[in-house]
Amino acid sequence: MKKILLIGELNQTLSSVNRHLSMKFQTQVCVDSFELVKGMTKVFEPEMVVVCLVGVNDLNNKILEFFWKQYPEIPVLLIGTADECGCYQKYYESGQFEYIVRPTTLSKLMKKCLEMLQMIEVEQIVETEPDTSEQERKRILVVDDSGILLRSVKAMLDKKYDISVATDGKLALKQAKKNKPDLILLDYEMPEWDGKKTLEEIRNDAELKDIPVVFLTGVADKEHIIAVLDLKPAGYLLKPIEQQRLIDTIEKVFSGTV
Repeated sequence: MKKILLIGELNQTLSSVNRHLSMKFQTQVCVDSFELVKGMTKVFEPEMVVVCLVGVNDLNNKILEFFWKQYPEIPVLLIGTADECGCYQKYYESGQFEYIVRPTTLSKLMKKCLEMLQMIEVEQIVETEPDTSEQERKRILVVDDSGILLRSVKAMLDKKYDISVATDGKLALKQAKKNKPDLILLDYEMPEWDGKKTLEEIRNDAELKDIPVVFLTGVADKEHIIAVLDLKPAGYLLKPIEQQRLIDTIEKVFSGTV
């Protein structure tokens, strides 16, 4: 399995990219620190590097210079807006560096990685754009120990999606087995089974392991994100939850955009 090093800010976009690419590649996430990238490259020995510019205020040029001069054989892909990618124009001339402009789909990103790694599966990739003719409503399971939050989220979403709720992780697992949801919104801080434990149980279940999970959390620190990064959540939403941001996040997950 080819190895891809993902570099960027630990955020929802990087998590989505990691979760999607890990279906075909061995991935390793590293924050955008030159010293950490340098050390991780030696340990992980990647065959490709993907740099996610989303949320990165100013990417350290030492990172790109490092791969340009020390590892010219490793292809490097940058993901960002046209303006963000345009800041690194000189690197694209070498042929080692390429970029993909956001917004894009995760399937296009996968295809680009396969092309840059010269893997034959690229011909087998089919665009998985959303089917606008599909009439069936998506099923969402909301898991939180707060009845007030469950009622609030249900009110925000039940006109557009089929919503079910669970007040703890164990109950959520039982409900998901009976009626498999298309997405799980999962509270991070719960008694007995917290969000991390619940997601571990979901990922260990063969029938449920591929369900995208978005964390609902009142804590915005990197320790919480790093703790669940290997479990490949689809994203994170900070409480209190704003309706339009919640719907936008859900639609991004369902459409496979980054």
